Amino acid sequence: MILRPPRVGPGPLRVLRGLLRRERRDDMVHVLGTFALSPLYVLPAVFFLTGVALTPVFLVGVPLLPVAMVLAGLVARAERARHRLLPPAPGPGTTDDAHATRWQDHMAELFGRRAWKRLGFSAAVSLWGLGAGAVVVTLLAAGALLALLPFLFPLLPAGSTLLGLDATAPLVALTACLPGVAMLAAGLRLPRHLVRAETHLAAQLLGTGTVDHLVRRVIDLEDSRLRMVDAAEQERRRIERNLHDGAQQRLLSVAMTLGRAKSRFARDPEKALLLLTTAHEDAKAAMQELRDVTRGLHPAVLEEQGLEAALLSIAARSPVPVDLRVQLRERCSPRAEAVAYYVISEALTNVAKHAAASTATVKVLRQDDQLRIAVADDGIGGAEPDRGTGLRGLRDRVHAVDGHLTCTSPFGGPTVVDVTIPWEA
Repeated sequence: MILRPPRVGPGPLRVLRGLLRRERRDDMVHVLGTFALSPLYVLPAVFFLTGVALTPVFLVGVPLLPVAMVLAGLVARAERARHRLLPPAPGPGTTDDAHATRWQDHMAELFGRRAWKRLGFSAAVSLWGLGAGAVVVTLLAAGALLALLPFLFPLLPAGSTLLGLDATAPLVALTACLPGVAMLAAGLRLPRHLVRAETHLAAQLLGTGTVDHLVRRVIDLEDSRLRMVDAAEQERRRIERNLHDGAQQRLLSVAMTLGRAKSRFARDPEKALLLLTTAHEDAKAAMQELRDVTRGLHPAVLEEQGLEAALLSIAARSPVPVDLRVQLRERCSPRAEAVAYYVISEALTNVAKHAAASTATVKVLRQDDQLRIAVADDGIGGAEPDRGTGLRGLRDRVHAVDGHLTCTSPFGGPTVVDVTIPWEA
């Protein structure tokens, strides 16, 4: 087990890691992706306006209208798919549309209220993507140029100017470095806010309505509840079987050995002492089996000392070396702690059983109003939540408290399980 306490004070490297952490990279990729796709997203509006303009000319533009609606639907589906890649879980504005089964449904999909919303969204997101992407690219490019100016000014040709000043002058280059760094920082932080605004836009224009969202939510909760009930029943049977076949038989052997020692104590003390030694060893083995049976259940240390102390116990028992990094200034809700403990315990158990890993990393921190957990290993990868019941059970447990779990596990590794749980779950 390797425990690394959080550093005190920001520090330049920590600030740089914060600017380049995974969430900011995902947001940056999303904003730049919208910027690159904007010329395609504007096509539905172009087809629609062209069709409207050509319709008075012998109805030439009429076929272009359904084409525009179909393209707007494809844009909406593409944006839903892209938003699903961003944690936390997508909201009501990113749910899939119901499949049309009757001709009335097909007509509603082409010219109904939601179809017009999708057309408006395609036009809005194309303009938004161009503007937001241009701002981010400009900040990054200009910031990088100004930040590197102290290293580049000797290479500039004579007479080069910057805002009317001589760019080849060392003082001007050093002075320009500070706003360049500020522009770089702004360019790295801005995508988070742009993604939130775009998500809100998608929720408003692609939303299925409160009633539809609640219906879908109830269905998802029913499915999760059924799977949780099945998982709890399987866990009960596992505990019952392990107690009956393991600890119970071991304790029975201890009782019989103690009885034999008691009967021999008066006439053969040496043999009785040997039997007592055997019973002592069997009792310790029974205690270890009981620990193995109850592993993953709610431990007393979690309630008394908190999540960090409980995770220290898990990391100490893990056969794979664990790099544990817990950065929590205060305790979250008991339910969130219990779910986090169970998820980390099961994830490390999966690493030991299936990953063939040499090391594992567990990071726990608070991010806004969320408890963020990342469990990574350097194993063989290839884990898929949809194929096995282990990760699916973890996902159901996390979803039961409105959390979100994603698993990235390409073949060859590494495997990263990323969990977000509401702080006051």
